[in-house]
Formats: sequence, structure tokens, C-alpha cells
Amino acid sequence: MVDENDLYKMIVETNDSKSLEILYDRYESLLFNLAYKITQDVQSSEEVLQDVFMKIWNKKAIFNPEKGKLSTWLITLCRNRSIDAIRKKKIIESQFDEDFQGIQSDSLPEYDLLSKEVSEEINKRISLLNKDQQKIISLFYYKGLSQQEIASNLNIPLGTVKSRMRLSIQHLNNYFKKTLRREDEENER
Repeated sequence: MVDENDLYKMIVETNDSKSLEILYDRYESLLFNLAYKITQDVQSSEEVLQDVFMKIWNKKAIFNPEKGKLSTWLITLCRNRSIDAIRKKKIIESQFDEDFQGIQSDSLPEYDLLSKEVSEEINKRISLLNKDQQKIISLFYYKGLSQQEIASNLNIPLGTVKSRMRLSIQHLNNYFKKTLRREDEENER
């Protein structure tokens, strides 16, 4: 079995790919598990592992045997690369958030049109409910009153408010489910 320091020398001095393979086989499992423990992501861990060995192959990371063992150096290199991967991911996510922070879905013309159509359809269906149900739905969803406040304002029991709300919502749900089913059937044709 070839000493790890000799393997490293052969990789760096003679570009011996077979030595790199042997070194990779020895440390792949250990370094992958370390990277995964830090990144909590398989793809990032694989990238870290590849990057560690590419740095060795391209001589961008230089090992000094006087400062310690090769295995310790590889672990440190892997740990640092894993931390870099997490930072990079956070920066990308942060940039993504900043890019889309200013865009609100309600400012898009498509949303305005869809919102208007949906709103009209909901209002149309609410108008088909009986007057008591309409009043409760309006106070709850449009005025923002709680069920208790509605009961107090209308001078009716809380249980009545709850049952009218439940029935109203059931009617609306049934209607929209039927509408969606009908649209799906039409789209399949």
C-alpha cells in the first residue's frame, strides 16, 4: 500500500492520474460524509468532493507534509469548501429574494385580469345565496369581522353564524368544484 504522502507527490509532480484515483478511493467516503454533514445536500456534497480533488489535480491547493498529515489537510480543505458552498447558496438565495422582492403578483396585468374574473365569479355565486348567508359572508370576508362580532352585530346566536358560514362555504365549494371539473373535461376534449 502506497503512503498517502507519496501518492500526493506523484499527483503533483508527475500528474499521475492513477495516484489521484487511489487517493480519491481512500478518502471519498470520509470527505463526502463530512461535506454532507455540513451542507445537508447531496448535490452540494458531490460538488465539494469534486472540487477538493480538482484543486489537488490542478495544484491550486498545496499540501505541506511538515505541517501535518494529508488526511487532516484533506478534511480541512473539504470543510472549508463545504462552508463556501453554503455561503454561495445563501448569497444566491439572497439575490433571488432581492430580485423578486419588488415584484408583487398583484402588480402584474395577468393577475389583475385573473383577479377581476375570479372576483366577479365569486360575487356572482354569493349573490345566489340567501340574504342571511350573503350578509354573513360579506361581514366575515369583506369587512373582516370575526364570527363572534357578526353574531353580536346581527343579534343572532354564534352557532347560527357558524352554521350559515359553513353552509355558504359548502355551496360555493360545490359550485367551484363542478366548474373546475367541467373545465377539465372541456380541456381533455
